[in-house]
Amino acid sequence: MAENSRVRYFREVVVPSNSGSKWKEGHINTVASVSTLQDIKVPDSSGGYAFTEGGVSNRFIYWRTTSNILELVEQSLDYNLFGSQIRFHFHDTQIIGGISIHESHGNVIVLVVTAISVHRLVFSHPSKLIKNNIGYTQSSQPVPSIFSYASESLWSKYLLNHGGNFSSQIQGAASAQNGEGQALFALSSNEGSVLLIKMPPLNIQGIVQQFELSKSSMMQKLWTGLVPAAMRGSQESLETATGLVIHPFRGDTFVFAICRDHKIRVWSTRTHECVSIYNILETCPELKNAPPAIGSGHKLVKVMTSDAVNLLLCVHLNFTERNQFCFIQPQLMSGRMQHLHMATVVGVAEDLIDYCVTSDKLWTLWTNSSGESIARVCHMSGELRDGNWVEVILHPSDGGEVLVSQHTDPREVYTEKIFQPKRFNLYDIHKALNVYRRSMDATVPANLDIDMLKQEVTEAVEDAIRNSAMANEVTEEEYCDLQMEQWSKFYSGVVQYQEVGGKMKGFFADSNTGLVCIIKKGGLSYVRPCDPIEELYLGDGYWSADHLDEITRRDVKTLGMCLSLIGGKISEEMVVQFEDSLLMKEPPEEAVRLLVEYLFFNTSLVEVSLDSLGALVQNINDLPSCLQVVLDSLDLTNRAAMEEEESDMESEQQQLMGDQMLTSDSALDFLTTTLQQTSETGFQALRDILVFLTSAISLGDRDGITPEISETLNEMIPRTSSLLQSYATLKWASTKVATPSTSNSLEMNLRQLATLELKENSGLTSMQKTVSSNVTVAELFIRGVGGNQARVNLSRTERFHDNTGQICNWAVLGITKQIQLLLWPLNENFLFPEFLASCCQYLPLQEYSYQLNHWCEINPASRKFMLGLCYLHFGEPEKAAQCYTEAKEGLEMEAFLQSLLQTDELNPRVLEVLYYLKVIRQFEEFDCADTVVHLARTAISIADQNDENTATLWSKMFKYQLELGHNDEAYSAMVSNPDPSRRKDCLRQLLVTLCERGDLQTLVGFPYIDLQDEVVSILESRARSVDITTQNYYDLLYAFYLSRNNFGKAGSVMYEHGMRLGREVPSRQGLQKQAHCYLAAMNALRLVNPMYAWIVKPTAGNEMQMMKGMMSGKRKLDGDEKEDLTAPKKMEILELEDIEKEFMLVDARLQLLKHDTTNSVGSGPTPGPDEMVGLLVNAGMYDRALTICQLFEMKLTSVFDSLALRCVNLAKSCSHSTLADTSTLTRAWDWLKLNNLTAPSIKESSAADTAWSLLQHYLRTHEDNTAQLHRTVVVRLLSQGFPLPSWLIKSYKELNWSELLRLYTAYDQLEDAVLLTIEYVDALMGTYSGPDCPAFNLKSSLRPSPLNNWLPYTCIDQLSRALKDLKQDMLYDRLAEKLAHKLTSYHQKMRNISEQMTIR
Repeated sequence: MAENSRVRYFREVVVPSNSGSKWKEGHINTVASVSTLQDIKVPDSSGGYAFTEGGVSNRFIYWRTTSNILELVEQSLDYNLFGSQIRFHFHDTQIIGGISIHESHGNVIVLVVTAISVHRLVFSHPSKLIKNNIGYTQSSQPVPSIFSYASESLWSKYLLNHGGNFSSQIQGAASAQNGEGQALFALSSNEGSVLLIKMPPLNIQGIVQQFELSKSSMMQKLWTGLVPAAMRGSQESLETATGLVIHPFRGDTFVFAICRDHKIRVWSTRTHECVSIYNILETCPELKNAPPAIGSGHKLVKVMTSDAVNLLLCVHLNFTERNQFCFIQPQLMSGRMQHLHMATVVGVAEDLIDYCVTSDKLWTLWTNSSGESIARVCHMSGELRDGNWVEVILHPSDGGEVLVSQHTDPREVYTEKIFQPKRFNLYDIHKALNVYRRSMDATVPANLDIDMLKQEVTEAVEDAIRNSAMANEVTEEEYCDLQMEQWSKFYSGVVQYQEVGGKMKGFFADSNTGLVCIIKKGGLSYVRPCDPIEELYLGDGYWSADHLDEITRRDVKTLGMCLSLIGGKISEEMVVQFEDSLLMKEPPEEAVRLLVEYLFFNTSLVEVSLDSLGALVQNINDLPSCLQVVLDSLDLTNRAAMEEEESDMESEQQQLMGDQMLTSDSALDFLTTTLQQTSETGFQALRDILVFLTSAISLGDRDGITPEISETLNEMIPRTSSLLQSYATLKWASTKVATPSTSNSLEMNLRQLATLELKENSGLTSMQKTVSSNVTVAELFIRGVGGNQARVNLSRTERFHDNTGQICNWAVLGITKQIQLLLWPLNENFLFPEFLASCCQYLPLQEYSYQLNHWCEINPASRKFMLGLCYLHFGEPEKAAQCYTEAKEGLEMEAFLQSLLQTDELNPRVLEVLYYLKVIRQFEEFDCADTVVHLARTAISIADQNDENTATLWSKMFKYQLELGHNDEAYSAMVSNPDPSRRKDCLRQLLVTLCERGDLQTLVGFPYIDLQDEVVSILESRARSVDITTQNYYDLLYAFYLSRNNFGKAGSVMYEHGMRLGREVPSRQGLQKQAHCYLAAMNALRLVNPMYAWIVKPTAGNEMQMMKGMMSGKRKLDGDEKEDLTAPKKMEILELEDIEKEFMLVDARLQLLKHDTTNSVGSGPTPGPDEMVGLLVNAGMYDRALTICQLFEMKLTSVFDSLALRCVNLAKSCSHSTLADTSTLTRAWDWLKLNNLTAPSIKESSAADTAWSLLQHYLRTHEDNTAQLHRTVVVRLLSQGFPLPSWLIKSYKELNWSELLRLYTAYDQLEDAVLLTIEYVDALMGTYSGPDCPAFNLKSSLRPSPLNNWLPYTCIDQLSRALKDLKQDMLYDRLAEKLAHKLTSYHQKMRNISEQMTIR
């Protein structure tokens, strides 16, 4: 607190206002006539109130009135509030003033006085709205304002009764709430009357009471009561109160009034009597004859102190020639009120706008003769209590002129100026754009964000430039002039709106927190203490930093005057030129020479500068010591270590308060602007110190500077130059606009940081990172980890525990100083560059590294690393690799690089290898394969032979050589890898990659020394695990085996491939591949010695194991007992013939697919031989069906049965009795053509004839001695009732006529059976006497001998029996006789032959 009391100067901090935000509107009808609003003219008022109850801190309300409108705004320095703005419209009346705010029983009460009414507005207290003790917990979510749930049901009003003696115009008002909860209103009239109104306590039934406080003399009472107002005239009474205050005091509540006759009158609100009259002129005898106050008169306010017992009033006496402030303390002595004069402060000769008083300062707001607003403060206590006024350093007004250099685009310069963060309110820009557009008969869309607003501004000015160009073509100079004219016009409009919104209306100060605010028409600005350098440079040289002796203090003050003199002579053009030189990496001591030349050797300025500066320098007793004091104060190097006065936290609650302190948006804007101001001031001071040093050395003995002093000053130049560049970095950070980041870039950045194993410690949410438009990097840093760390550092100091009440007197500068320490480039702290990287702010990070690399010797390697990170982000991997390589020099010295490695290793070579591995991961994330190879090769060359990380490096090199298509280099890297497991992994990746690329020749061509078994194992594993429709490793294995003459393995691989294709790809394409695989397998096995031309059939062992895991332990899914899958299986050997059989089945299926329109054949596994024959027969492919039957040694009967049936059906459809349609014949020819019709015995005439010929050909070709095929055909024909063709009867008779006879008999073909029997008997008897009978395949027997032929008597008996049963039919009767006759003849013949043989 002692240090704080020495602060003499204060500075305004302008933050962006929320005037463009949405207001909640409230309308209150006062039932007044319209003339009331028109006749009464009252000045605008403003004020504020800070919460003190319910544990709510750093939260306040400020208000301002304009005519009949009251605007209330709630602000918090610790939390963001929503719904914090409300605007009340009091219809048809004026707001008089006297607004007050009170906290009572969980409510916030606002008392308002209008010309005809008084109002009590009630809102919920913040402690009710904030749940779960949020006041001590961090939350990124906004909390509700007390205005967000405002309800009209809690608003009450009372219309004034102007009867009785109170019938004049109201001049002033005051309001308060007493200890009983009553709302008190005091209103003064121009006739000296004071009206007191009492509202009952909240939520208590009662009536509003109105009292007219008693006059001070009986004659005045009688005069007022007896003489009408019309007769008295409008002359104001000398007792008219121009200032009122209501305040509870000593058990009662009093109304204090300062009247035009310079007297303070006091009334008791309990007795309504005047208890005291005090002539204020007694405090200043020289003014005892002063005339009554005129105009606005005197003013009266309470001094805001923490003393709840005593009352202190401050009266502003406004006289014609002078004004002054008198401090009066009322006291009760022996039941009577007396007034003690405490102090008097003479005011300045200007018009007072507003003032407020705290326990130690008098804050005033003035207007000078030029109409400019000036804020002044007078210190009332402490070391600075001298009664002198000190001007508050206000934010400079922005002039309408913008410096545009010759070779720059005015659009870029003005756009950057207009949209510079914290410079203009976006609402003012939008209003200026509306006016600018209306001048061109155009409109502007509402609710524009900053990017759209920037685009609209640019388009509006460009349109104006085109409209201003009268000719179609203008010269370049004319176009530049038009640009300057239009941009200057728009810029001046924005400045005007800013000036209107920045008009000061009043002061608000809080003694508890030290918060001081200036209430403006369009917003609010804060007032903070100046730091020592600001006081020195911007003030009158006052120095409050250290306890210096008087001589040194005077020297410092004189030095400050020198610096102010130098700064005042430097033009804006020179400033811009100097700063540009620093950006171009010119040393400050060289860049400052132009300023020295201009200031001290320019003929137009040299006299003034030399004489004035020389006179000041001669007054400095010890110039080096004086400069050393200032430089030490400016130097933040290692300040953190010196200020780290750590102490144990008093409580967890206090620590949490420190974490949440000043974290709202408005507070962060406060801190950001303060950082910008202090950094700018430090930069300017150091620039002028460097000018001073250079000029002092150059001027030499002229100003009493001895050679020894010159040498000392010359030694200070390097330090000053270094400090100047450091403050230039702070200034750059506070003005550099952050680059907007998309969500995709943030996600990529997170992955990039993850490869470095760096935690995302920005302290910002993803939304805060994305929405970073029109925000400086310093503000982002303060909103994130920078602000958090600064609060933590500040909370560790003793001052935190000593000054927790006066936050705004020390915490703002304290946090700002801590942030400067974190940003200070000469400290080893590397938090700021890490933050920029974590927020994806690579463009500012690159610029930051550029600015420091040429002069800053702290963390050079770490900055090189960050610069490499930037290059990599911007797609320049070569530059990034160079920066990373250079950064390795700091591995053993810089903490940031050591934290990257996260190891305790001390070997420099191992550290470098680990570092390169980290870097390589970065390039891997960005797919920079060639750079990865280069870095891996470099790391391998550095690593020791026994370094375990070399295996990883070889793996990296292999991977990216392979990715680049350098197959030979990749193979060499794989072979060179010392780790067998990694070598096998690389081999697997090599095989898979080359296979996927189709570069099989290269894959097969590698020698694979000592790796062939692994190659086979990998390829087989891949072949059996991947989907064979996408990758075909079997072909690769086949080629691999063939290239090494292992034909047996090649055949086995292709058979396995074909088998899997049949099981997994049952489509036409899969069958074709399967057929090719079987053919390849057969070809390979044919090249093997026949003894070894066999393979082992692959088993689905893996599938069986999988099924075992799915099924129960004892039963299958259907409930049957299952076999033991773990039992050893028998090995199945496949020879060449077995593979050929499977191939024939697959080939037959392919043939079926060619003619299968339903594609039913293509689904499911390959059918077995029986099923396949059935499918072929159904499709009419009898040739292939016969082939399958013969190959698998199956009977041919099913084939002939089907063909016979087709012949019968076709013959029936083509008979003369049925006309065959075209489709039937077409289908017939379709299946006939599927067979071999080129045989000589097949005649092609009609479809039916061709089918019979095909059947006849098959019987001739495939029939054996058993006549089984003939029987099958005859059975089919007879079952269909179709007569047997003659050729079939003929061939069947030759083979087995008796079987034919039995079939005739069985199918009731009795006539044919009788004729066949007779024919056979005749042929048999003929052979006994004649030649052979080829029809029945009988041999002749001319010489009697034992016969080799016989008759089928059983069948003939059955035939005879059947004929006998049908003897009633004459036909069958004749056939029976005929058969019997023939048999009789045959028997007679046999007897004769037998007798002859017997005789012989």
